[in-house]
Amino acid sequence: MPRPAVLPVAAVALAVVVAMLATVATAPDAEARRAPDDVITKTISLSWQGKTHKSNYTSSGRIPGIGQLKLVCKPKNTMLKIKPDDRNRETTMWLAKYEKKNDNDVVAVKNVRVYRYDTADDDGTGGTGKAAHEGLNQLTPIETFASGYAEGVISTRTGRHLPGGAQDAVPATSIKFSWWWENFREPRRFRSCSMKAELATDPTQSTMLTWHGDQDSEGRTVVTSDLSPLGTLELTCQTGRRSIQWLRLITDDPNATLRARTITAEGLIDDHVEEDYMEAAGGYVGPLDMPENGMMELNLTAHGRTVNMFLSSYFITNDDENPHLNLCEVAAAPF
Repeated sequence: MPRPAVLPVAAVALAVVVAMLATVATAPDAEARRAPDDVITKTISLSWQGKTHKSNYTSSGRIPGIGQLKLVCKPKNTMLKIKPDDRNRETTMWLAKYEKKNDNDVVAVKNVRVYRYDTADDDGTGGTGKAAHEGLNQLTPIETFASGYAEGVISTRTGRHLPGGAQDAVPATSIKFSWWWENFREPRRFRSCSMKAELATDPTQSTMLTWHGDQDSEGRTVVTSDLSPLGTLELTCQTGRRSIQWLRLITDDPNATLRARTITAEGLIDDHVEEDYMEAAGGYVGPLDMPENGMMELNLTAHGRTVNMFLSSYFITNDDENPHLNLCEVAAAPF
């Protein structure tokens, strides 16, 4: 279907904006993002042009074992929304969000949370509503052109008022999401929007590390995930001010490698994305520190295979006055 013509007065602006956004509008090549064979993938798409029925402004799909994901692209409202099945659990959607701001390529780590219990001391009144979202527009009213993409992990775990193992673990889901719209400040017939979310879940295992309070950390500070034929991914998160919070690949391949991008906070990509490259030594690749509040993109290679994963990491380990409020919440999923 041909795209509607752009108003002559907006044509030049469109060309300029598209050129400006080109560096952040497209995620890395699909060839470099192939998931392992046993991973279940699904795509949720939204696309409309010109005059359309309002029902076309949204598109929804299931996040396996977690809840619902909704894409929203309305002329006055754009967002990515999660609605978990169980608000007693803590459900998070961590995103590394890439876009243009003030002519600069920027990234921001976003943590969209749905929960009933905010801390170990919460009586259930400090939580969120039944759903939460990440908004996509930068201006109000919405800017006429926009483009960007986000990558991350959606996971659910025991609420913070309970021990980390009080409820069954659910495999995390990776998400790759992109958006684009144009002419939102022009007459309706010239407007268009496109969004796509790609989800990937390994139903065979849950790469999750969760403990709530120093006492609960005993026996929960290390988890492993089978990445055959590469080896084993090991996550470690200890309590204490001088403790370790790292990951490493256990492998018998002397040529194994690990490439990682660690994303924290918000600002210029060059200032908030740190890249690492490691080679095998002594049966391991790593260890590599996990961020206190951030995300990682991992590319693990061994025995001629590569597994790509997104990882979210959040921990508090130095509250000596209230050790029951210390916590560690790490989740990883292949993409």
